[in-house]
Amino acid sequence: MENQKRKRINVTEQLEKRTTVEQATAVVEETPKSKVDAEPDYILPNGEFDWVGYEAESSTKLRANFKVNTLSRKHTVYSHSPDAQEFYNLINDASLSSDLTPQLIENDVMPGKIHTMSERWATVDVNYREMLYIDLSKEDESMIKDYRAGDEVNVKVISDKTSTREYALASITEGTKQKVFLELRESAEAGDTAFMGHVASMIPGGGYIVKVQGIECFMPGSLAGINKLADFESIIGTDMYVVPDSFSERRGTIVVSHRAYLQAMIPSMIAEVEEDLEAVQPGKVTGTTKFGVFCEFKGCLTGMIHVNDLDLDWSAKHKAGEINPGDDIDFKVKEIVNTKKIILTQVEARPEEVDNSWEEFTKDIKLPILVDGTVRSVKDYGVFIQVHGTVVGMAHSSSFVKGTNLKETFARGQEVSVEVTKIDNDTKKVFLKVVGA
Repeated sequence: MENQKRKRINVTEQLEKRTTVEQATAVVEETPKSKVDAEPDYILPNGEFDWVGYEAESSTKLRANFKVNTLSRKHTVYSHSPDAQEFYNLINDASLSSDLTPQLIENDVMPGKIHTMSERWATVDVNYREMLYIDLSKEDESMIKDYRAGDEVNVKVISDKTSTREYALASITEGTKQKVFLELRESAEAGDTAFMGHVASMIPGGGYIVKVQGIECFMPGSLAGINKLADFESIIGTDMYVVPDSFSERRGTIVVSHRAYLQAMIPSMIAEVEEDLEAVQPGKVTGTTKFGVFCEFKGCLTGMIHVNDLDLDWSAKHKAGEINPGDDIDFKVKEIVNTKKIILTQVEARPEEVDNSWEEFTKDIKLPILVDGTVRSVKDYGVFIQVHGTVVGMAHSSSFVKGTNLKETFARGQEVSVEVTKIDNDTKKVFLKVVGA
């Protein structure tokens, strides 16, 4: 069955065939036989260039340049020269200057300008002999609501005029969709452009349908956020920026990522947080471990609150295992080590106290000297005794009467009198002897 998808309209077929044959004949006649035998010219019998054959023989794979605006889906530009658009325009102008009647091709996308716009109809000038008509009742309202006369648009040709309809039909919606699709596909190669998308629905298998200017894209669940979502249905119906990630040739679908957009936002969000580290940050719990609680905040930042930095209520919840992903939580940023390590806290910073116990105890001390102390711990080899502030000395087992059982004789907290026999300032060690023992 003849393919009807790309039906040509208003074409003088015999003139086109005759011109093609004449051009092909001229090429053959002007080319030396030896050169034809030595190098393939990649010209098909109909006069067109054999791109498939060229790619098969060439060691360099051709890559289409989607940045060039073309007048037909059949036109593919492979040049990536800065002048590619200009050369294409020159070639197109030359083709329009021929004696052939300008033609419309069904399903082609053409750039144009809105000429008139009423409640039901719009006309678009695409440099054709007549205006193309747009039936606004069949257009997507969300995609055409902001257009006015004089605006530039892309339209898809629906059909030329017929015996029963004396005007050509086109669609702004379909033209815009196709143009956006090409932009998304091009961006998927570079991965450096974000588009606003609408999360339309969730599909089986852990993914979402995200509409970007009318184009349905696929977003895997793993690319929907910086961390795993606590509630997969929470983003349905929301708008979010997404970055085209790849293009599936088999499905003809653009794969997009919200995570890529959030990752790009991390440096600016960190800079914003650093402007006021004392600000209380609202966030959500993403997970817990025995040593802390992981939290997400500012949409793209992740940090951890150590168990020692949880307030009393959250500490009790942590011990009871009552903290769940998705719980709301407030905290402050304690330290930003790097973009992947942010330390959070719920406890106010306490000023560090200077301990001068050693300096006070040893100042002008004359040995030996008797002082009162408190037993802190008892070991088989000696008794540790606090003598001043945080200064603790030891009475070695050899300083006691032979056969003394230290653990039976002394207890933690017991008050005793001791003789300070020696002090080592370098190691801050104090040597003691218990009086009467």
